[in-house]
Amino acid sequence: MLSLSLTFLLLTSVVTVSAFKSSSVPSRFNSKLQADIVDTAVGAGSFKTLAAALTAANLIPTLKSPGPFTVFAPTDDAFAKLPAGTVESLLKDIPGLTKILTYHVASGKALSSSLYDGQSIATVSGDSLKVSTSGGSVKIDGAKVTSADISCDNGVIHVIDSVLIPKPAFNPKNEAGVSGPFGFFDPVGLCPQDKKSFSKFRESELKHGRIAMLAFAGILAGELFPVFFGSQISGPAIFQYQQAEGIFNAWSANVIGLTLAIEGFNIVKGWDSPGSSDGPIAGLKDSYINGDLGFDPLGLGGKNSKDTQTKELNNGRLAMIAVAGIVAQELATGTSAL
Repeated sequence: MLSLSLTFLLLTSVVTVSAFKSSSVPSRFNSKLQADIVDTAVGAGSFKTLAAALTAANLIPTLKSPGPFTVFAPTDDAFAKLPAGTVESLLKDIPGLTKILTYHVASGKALSSSLYDGQSIATVSGDSLKVSTSGGSVKIDGAKVTSADISCDNGVIHVIDSVLIPKPAFNPKNEAGVSGPFGFFDPVGLCPQDKKSFSKFRESELKHGRIAMLAFAGILAGELFPVFFGSQISGPAIFQYQQAEGIFNAWSANVIGLTLAIEGFNIVKGWDSPGSSDGPIAGLKDSYINGDLGFDPLGLGGKNSKDTQTKELNNGRLAMIAVAGIVAQELATGTSAL
């Protein structure tokens, strides 16, 4: 039954396009003007599924309007790569189908010569496509452009080998760090709602948590096991950094140097280049995983980075609370907290 529905829509799309040809653009093929986007796609013969989908979503009139538009057009073979039943299901879900189809369309005429690596293209759906030009080919959200710059009188078509599926809207509640007993806990609304800003906050939280865990381990070692340092480091932890200055040569310089080296590596690995992000502060690369320094000799990261990151975040949060409490107590009493 579903296959019959798809066949009916394919036939309907041909009739619909033919009607537009005869009524809207009668002189198009008798002039020196090029065909519009719809006529060009139908004439190519390899976009029957796309034409049927456009007809079902009532987008044919839009793509025959003056535009201009840039269309990233998946072929019939591209639709065939989708899981079985996907096309039929979409033809029954017109809002979802429209969302996917308009994700393939951008306002304006963007030729391949204007595309560059890392470029973000705003689509009619309200989402953005990511351009990649590495490896000698142009890819749009991972779909390879197999034929570029097919010029039409109301825009341009770039043929792609896969159907583009919009990414789900970002929701911080689905990210790592949400766990019991409170679940998503943000009573004063500090959590950013967009992915770019959220990634910066998450990176900061991970780093502060790691520093706090190291600090807590140092406090335990310094206050409970002073013998490790020949009893030259003892007493309240708030004074032990100064004591270390007298034991280790260039202690502060080494600490600062190590910190700068780690941060420098992190900037190169994870941060966008200057000027590639919106706003005055650079953002993190889309491919970067928060907290990933590329150093995991014991394989503690595991296969599920979300679960691992949640555990690290929770340990870091506990460490920050513990260190803050220890420092506050020792400042108030002047004696060791442990």
